[in-house]
Amino acid sequence: MKTAVRVWIGILVMVLLCTGSAWAKKDKKGGGPQIPPVITADQAKSTVSTAIPKLSVGKPFTKQGKQGDIKFEVPLSLEGKIVAKVRLNPATGEILTKGQKGFVQKLSVTPEQAVKAVQGVVNEAQVGAAWLGKQGEWKVPLLYKGAIVAEINVHGQDGSILPDWKASKDATMFGK
Repeated sequence: MKTAVRVWIGILVMVLLCTGSAWAKKDKKGGGPQIPPVITADQAKSTVSTAIPKLSVGKPFTKQGKQGDIKFEVPLSLEGKIVAKVRLNPATGEILTKGQKGFVQKLSVTPEQAVKAVQGVVNEAQVGAAWLGKQGEWKVPLLYKGAIVAEINVHGQDGSILPDWKASKDATMFGK
């Protein structure tokens, strides 16, 4: 009887150890623990709405994609810091919605045309519904003709607009 109880206890311990480690596994998407925001989504939207007239259009730049395609992007700056970027179709100069890609291998749009197009976006931009990002920041979309063309991150604790580090790095590396 004692041996059977020990076997059952051993099996129970093994099951708990195996399932416990499965529960403790880190989420594959990363991000770590999320810090709850102090400001609300409406406050984040208001911050971005107030900032839109102050946005300046930066110098357009191109990047080459993995398949030889050209990506044409224009940064948006606030107080000298790049806070977002807008993508354009390199062949036509049309504004691309977030996630939309144009597969073009030749740039047919001048930097002046790109700046003019993006300035039109800034003049007509609206703010969409905010959502919470992985690090506890608010992601506030900029809408142009009802579609998301960029997003601006707002610090969840102090309500400041955060720089877009990837866009800043790209503008530095590829902007000539």
